[in-house]
Amino acid sequence: MRKTVLVPVHMSYCDAHIAKDGTEVEATGTLTLGSHTWDLCLEHDVVFGRYLVDVLGVPAEAEATEVAPVGAEGVERDSGGQAPAIALAADDDEPQHDHGQADDDSTEAEQVELVRPSVMVSGDVPGYSIDEAREAVRNCGYDVVGRADDSTVLIICGEGAERNATKLADARERGLPCMDATVPGRFKSAVQAGEFTGGDSLPEPVRVGRSGLSERERNRLVRSWARENGYKVPDKGRIPMHVRHGYELRHKSTPEGEAVAA
Repeated sequence: MRKTVLVPVHMSYCDAHIAKDGTEVEATGTLTLGSHTWDLCLEHDVVFGRYLVDVLGVPAEAEATEVAPVGAEGVERDSGGQAPAIALAADDDEPQHDHGQADDDSTEAEQVELVRPSVMVSGDVPGYSIDEAREAVRNCGYDVVGRADDSTVLIICGEGAERNATKLADARERGLPCMDATVPGRFKSAVQAGEFTGGDSLPEPVRVGRSGLSERERNRLVRSWARENGYKVPDKGRIPMHVRHGYELRHKSTPEGEAVAA
């Protein structure tokens, strides 16, 4: 014959949860401080153990038992303070510290995302004014810089780009790709695609005098003027000094643009 016997089961709930928000979470261990004992769940067991270690330190063996997270048997301490109030304060501060760290991490992530790639524009882009070309680049999500830095990803070379030796030197030093904007439709297609890429060769920089002419252009004008005035000059190589001197005397008071027109 079977006989059913009802045995009462006693459930222990975490005192920290009940004191904080009234919720009932099953306790897994106890914490005893002097004449006071608290039932704790695993979460508060670990939190309070860490708190006691941080506040009181790990005592010497002669003074007290080493502080550790409360287990099934509990950890005994001799304290005259109000342990429940201290323990609950530690429980409230722990999540706040974690949230603060998370906020710092998210702020750093946002700062990294705010760094936009930049490009350099050298020379004139056909069909665009300088301001229009730069605005088109910015609308595609890039910054326009005068000197290359760590954010620079490309150099856009238009007409006369070879005269800006500084930008070309920056691009060559950093190994930046080049987009030749003098190719018909190249710049406009990049604007429509919303992305600037390049695989063209960098133009070689040329020496530019105070007149705004490159050395090659100036030599061409000197040779042309010399032949028209009866001087004999080689097609290539060094131009005689007296020929250069005569050219400079003739055009000393004449703007370079008028000399070209003549």
